[in-house]
Amino acid sequence: MVNKITVEAAFELKSTLFIDARTPKEYAEDHLLGAVNVPLLSNEERHEIGLIYKQQSREKAIEKGLELFPTKIPSIYNAVKDHKNKTIVVYCARGGMRSNIIASLLESVGFKVLQLEGGYKSFRNYLLQQLKDFKIKPKIICLYGLTCSGKTELLKKLPNALDLEGLAQHRGSLYGAIGLTPHSQKKFENLLLDRLKQLNEEKYIFTEGESRKIGNVEIPAVLFTAMKKGINVLVTRSIDRRAEEAVKEYFSSPENIKKIIEITPQLKENISRENKEEIVKLINEKKYQAAVKILLEKYYDPLYAHTLKQQKYTFTINNDDVEKAVEEIKSRLPELKLKK
Repeated sequence: MVNKITVEAAFELKSTLFIDARTPKEYAEDHLLGAVNVPLLSNEERHEIGLIYKQQSREKAIEKGLELFPTKIPSIYNAVKDHKNKTIVVYCARGGMRSNIIASLLESVGFKVLQLEGGYKSFRNYLLQQLKDFKIKPKIICLYGLTCSGKTELLKKLPNALDLEGLAQHRGSLYGAIGLTPHSQKKFENLLLDRLKQLNEEKYIFTEGESRKIGNVEIPAVLFTAMKKGINVLVTRSIDRRAEEAVKEYFSSPENIKKIIEITPQLKENISRENKEEIVKLINEKKYQAAVKILLEKYYDPLYAHTLKQQKYTFTINNDDVEKAVEEIKSRLPELKLKK
């Protein structure tokens, strides 16, 4: 019989391999960081068994699952064969049949195996409690600026950076998902907690000044409150440089350009129908920079100007040259009098 282990105890183990027995779809939504997906059922198979369970009976559903199981044995073994020196912790959605089947198989062929008690659900509850109780020690330094002012570029070059849009895989606007695959709230919180733990002994954390929501994900209260109490830096950039970077970021493929054309008529605030039609016309003529300048000046700048004016800034940085901006920010850190 396979022994079970709690989430807290599992994270204390040394030399561990986590195996996620759920479907690829469940795994993609979120999983324990570093876990390897070894699905007992494919997305389609799980759907089929779920229908059998609802329409026929639990026994028939189990029979169908056992019928499929032998074909999975090679992939299960291949996933762990090079990890005989590790403790293998297997989990599924709730610590039930899927993880038990895989754990029992691996134990029978000599691996040291544990089953995660409560499965992914117990991990999710653990993570939410960790986020709720988390004490952010560093001072938060928020970079504010108009759209395409290069705040993400700065974060990539600054120390102790927390790239929230990167964790969300969304840039936070109607066009924000173009070229990206947005993360679920669960995955966002998982990645965020991990990053906060990595940074929590530093003096400061650089991040972008955001609204509470980034696309469809929401910043947890513990971080959002710390951001509101943080130090604000205003990042400026010329309209030509902003347009240049927007073209590089958003117009990188025919598919992305098609999506921009589809989204533009949906814009509602601060921009006229004539401006939207002109933007689409310029894009179709491949005059991308001209189209973006209209979009920035007629839509984004009026949309965010009020929010930017509400903030109080410790200093302002021009970001036409990213390298110079990074060095200037670093040189001004001492005047912030950050305490450990």
